[in-house]
Amino acid sequence: MASKSTVSTTIQLLGKLDPSVAKVFDKAQSLASKAGSGIGKAMSAGFKVAGTAAKAFGAAVAATTAYAVKLGTEYQSASGQIAAATGATGAELEGLQSVMQEVYGGNYGDSMEDVASAVATVKQQMQGLSNEGLQSVTEGAFVLRDTFNYDISESVRAANALVKNFGIDGDEAMNLIAAGAQNGLDFSGELLDTISEYSGQFAKVGIDADQMFQIMQAGADSGAWNLDKVGDAIKEMSIRVVDGSETTAAGFAALGMDADVMAQKFAAGGESAQEAFSQTISALASMEDPVQQNIAGVNLFGTMWEDLGPEVVTQLASITDEAYAAGDELSNMADVKYDNLGDAVQGLKRSF
Repeated sequence: MASKSTVSTTIQLLGKLDPSVAKVFDKAQSLASKAGSGIGKAMSAGFKVAGTAAKAFGAAVAATTAYAVKLGTEYQSASGQIAAATGATGAELEGLQSVMQEVYGGNYGDSMEDVASAVATVKQQMQGLSNEGLQSVTEGAFVLRDTFNYDISESVRAANALVKNFGIDGDEAMNLIAAGAQNGLDFSGELLDTISEYSGQFAKVGIDADQMFQIMQAGADSGAWNLDKVGDAIKEMSIRVVDGSETTAAGFAALGMDADVMAQKFAAGGESAQEAFSQTISALASMEDPVQQNIAGVNLFGTMWEDLGPEVVTQLASITDEAYAAGDELSNMADVKYDNLGDAVQGLKRSF
């Protein structure tokens, strides 16, 4: 996680503080070579590759053998946690263990058991991920936890809702969540719950994942007092526009539209539903008589129109085909978040 510049600076600083660390490192290398075991050979190879840079960490490497034993114990415990939590055996379990090692080696998580728990959580909630996808989503969940204090289970649940309802991949889902949090969508502390609860409702009216976030952003920027109300407004509308009730018919009639025709458009889903959604909101926004606008709004949105008001609801049609998230939010966030001396030392320690 730490940038190359941070690691380089760390090495230079430690080397200047204690030039004698090279001697300690050489002794540790000799002990590792004599061990003769697989661990000893791996350490020896690691030492040779690390070369001069690794010598700066001699003081820490002096305790390599004890650390390896401790790490081995943690690894066994963490592997048991993954096996118990997922029911995985054989090759599947080996794959999960490999993911755990990669995530831990990348300096994510507080401990190996913390990483194991996260890997198991992602595995449980997001079925069908490749090992690479599992690793990426797990690492993203850690970045969100460390940056926004998001519970890993909750962020993964929200990401899974985006994947299932909009057909995007796990990386895109996690980046959308990160972008939303960066842009203030969690102003009421409901971003993850809103995504989990209302993604399906947005999809019903032809809205894709990027547009869902655009609509939530429009609602937040135009004065919604909590994000849940924006999601609830879309839910209420998605139910009413196809219910065939007299109330709905009156609402569409006030907009100069035929309720049966609009219901068919919404029921068709996809681009048809999205077009019908935009037409409905735009027509509401263009009504000049506030009384009639209020009646039509209540007929189509119920109490959500009253809760949000025309200022918010009429902004919900301001969607485009542009991507809400650039796709590298989590990567950039990690570069900034973990670019410090402590993480650099910890990351190199885990690499050894």
